[in-house]
Amino acid sequence: MSPALLNGEAATNGHHVNGPAINGLKKSSVDGFGTRAIHVGSDANEETGAVIPAISLSTTYKQNGVGNHKGFEYSRSGNPNRNALEATLASLESGGAYALAFASGSATTATVLQSLGPDAHIVSVNDVYGGTFRYMSRVAKENQGLDTTFVDLENADDETILASFRPNTKLVWIESPTNPTLRLIDIPRIASLARSAPSSPLVLVDNTFLSPFYSSPLLQGADIVMHSLTKYINGALRRCNGRADPPRAPHRAPRAAALPAERDRRSTKCI
Repeated sequence: MSPALLNGEAATNGHHVNGPAINGLKKSSVDGFGTRAIHVGSDANEETGAVIPAISLSTTYKQNGVGNHKGFEYSRSGNPNRNALEATLASLESGGAYALAFASGSATTATVLQSLGPDAHIVSVNDVYGGTFRYMSRVAKENQGLDTTFVDLENADDETILASFRPNTKLVWIESPTNPTLRLIDIPRIASLARSAPSSPLVLVDNTFLSPFYSSPLLQGADIVMHSLTKYINGALRRCNGRADPPRAPHRAPRAAALPAERDRRSTKCI
């Protein structure tokens, strides 16, 4: 994984970066990418010593009283397997603190956009994934009054991008590389422009095509990074999942705080 390079220096924000040292940056003592991928979220069972997490099939969990439980109450709001997956994904995303798992990448998209509330405006790369384009321009537009401005974030100049922001712009949606034409977006540049806008919209990067192994959008200024786990993280087409990593920075976190509740409300099975 490569760190973001700003002004010729590796920007790590104090976080571990995978891969060799770049520009003299020394690797921290944090376990490497492969070690975290294997071990984080896969602690040995304290009762049996089993090193492979058991599959939890329960939909409900025993409570000793109202709200008095061992961390789980209903599988829609959390279960051991989903918690383990989220812990693993959060550890792989440099700069991230948490991860939220969804039934699909499309469910992730829907949850993020619905968390913006009614009559919001977003700026999106014009070469966005077809399913995302349709959700923005048809479903969310009709259901919540979402207004989307599609901009060529690869080639547009700063003035054009800044002119696309409005007082109610709450999110900038980036794909890099885009699906399927593989256009590359300068994430630090777009994040800097978003920070300078009066509405200070959050910046989301769909990092599906590169995965956390090759790119660290959170270290490049993004607030949220999402993946369709159906693609490269899972080896493609073997499982249908999605994920979103909310922002770590406290001053950026309040808007993203709605994501877990919105995810639980929308929780569905992917067949």
